[in-house]
Amino acid sequence: MESASIHFDSIPVIDVAPLFGSDVAAARSVAGKIRQASIDVGFFYVSGHNVGRDLMSAMWMALKYFFLLPEQIKRTIVVNSAHRGYVPFAQTTQPGRKHADLKESFNFAYPFGADDPEVLAGRSLIGLNQWPTGENAWRDVVERYYRETFELGQRILEGFALALEMPRQFFRAHYRRPLVRTRLIHYPPQPGSASDDQFGAAEHTDYGTITILWQDDVGGLQVKNRAGEWIAAPYIEGAFVINIGDMLSRWSNDLFVSTPHRVVNASGRERYSIPVFYDPDYDVVVECLPNCSSAANPPKYPSIVAGDYITARYDGSYAYRQDKDFLPQLREGGADRAT
Repeated sequence: MESASIHFDSIPVIDVAPLFGSDVAAARSVAGKIRQASIDVGFFYVSGHNVGRDLMSAMWMALKYFFLLPEQIKRTIVVNSAHRGYVPFAQTTQPGRKHADLKESFNFAYPFGADDPEVLAGRSLIGLNQWPTGENAWRDVVERYYRETFELGQRILEGFALALEMPRQFFRAHYRRPLVRTRLIHYPPQPGSASDDQFGAAEHTDYGTITILWQDDVGGLQVKNRAGEWIAAPYIEGAFVINIGDMLSRWSNDLFVSTPHRVVNASGRERYSIPVFYDPDYDVVVECLPNCSSAANPPKYPSIVAGDYITARYDGSYAYRQDKDFLPQLREGGADRAT
């Protein structure tokens, strides 16, 4: 097995434009770069991603606009049981931490219809998106952003499939009605009185396959290398940050690493970001791929069902999922505690 670097001090940038074209050799070259970054770092930036600059600018304005809405309006679309809607401050606590993250967020995901059998069955994480009333132009922007980053995710997963010597379209079959979730996040300036173990987002790994992150120029994202050092992942204009999640690490038998990261907003400014948690259909079974194990390197993990795994991780992190009486209080503005 290829060894992972323990002392990376920067995060590579990969031009993924060939993944949108027909040149197979060029696509395989990109896949080789993805493979090495995924082994050594677990993070990389992508350029050449086909998400238009005008859309990214519009999305940045839409992101800021949402968090300027009055609190009582945001509370009308407070997060539902399918984890779609507004999550107020201090409602997310990373496992093993005593302080909630200093952030608020808005979540939307794959557009299931009200008559979808899985929606009618009340299946976890599958439900209807919630939108601010009367904000149709705003909604058009964020839904277009979802569609374009969805296609970007498909192309990046083609690169991962080639990197794992799998058929190029291997992952696409697992993303027919997926748990791809987009989150708008606002981090206020971290107060000077905050304790050393208080963060915008405390140290964690992401749960799923990959994350596609857009971040502003405020900074604060940090990635932990194998030597335990925190390495800055700064803003690069026009680029997305991609990181490996726990499920892709399991699929690859830990060849690709799900790297711990955190957000420390010590800038004195408001920070905004948009992660897209790019996860497969609920029923997809995640298990070691055939060419990622051998007699000397047997599978390290049992099989899991993607949706069950993500649900369990959410249940351990969000206050509203741990107390059946908490969600109505949250909607009314009367519940401001963390887990």
